[in-house]
Amino acid sequence: MARMLIVDDEALMRRLIALCLKDLGHDIRQAGDARAGLAALAEAPADLVFCDVQMPGEDGVWLTGQIRNRYPMTAVILMTGLSTKAPATHMQKGVLACLVKPFRAKELIDATAIALRWVEDLESAGPQPDDVGDKLAEWLESLDLN
Repeated sequence: MARMLIVDDEALMRRLIALCLKDLGHDIRQAGDARAGLAALAEAPADLVFCDVQMPGEDGVWLTGQIRNRYPMTAVILMTGLSTKAPATHMQKGVLACLVKPFRAKELIDATAIALRWVEDLESAGPQPDDVGDKLAEWLESLDLN
């Protein structure tokens, strides 16, 4: 069972993602904006954070930067409703995937599996936190996802 945090200003989107992931047996928490998400992480760290890119106030790219600085071993999956932003946000250091809304449950489950595999590999290899972002791109390339 993994600990996950869903950060999205759309309550319905948070609930749908939470329902899908709870069915897989994960511990799910939710936050409605980036600052609330950061506060939730301070209370209880997460293995994986799902973060909407576009939110009022601080956006998901800001939150991802905060997570990378404070919780470097936490996996991040970005979500966006703007398909033109997906490639740029996915390339951000420390982001495992970018899901374009609306996405299918299978896409969510597949991205979650990859992210949890990353967390598991990090825990077993024990890299130093400052190495995490640099090793992510190399690790993603090494996966045989076909």
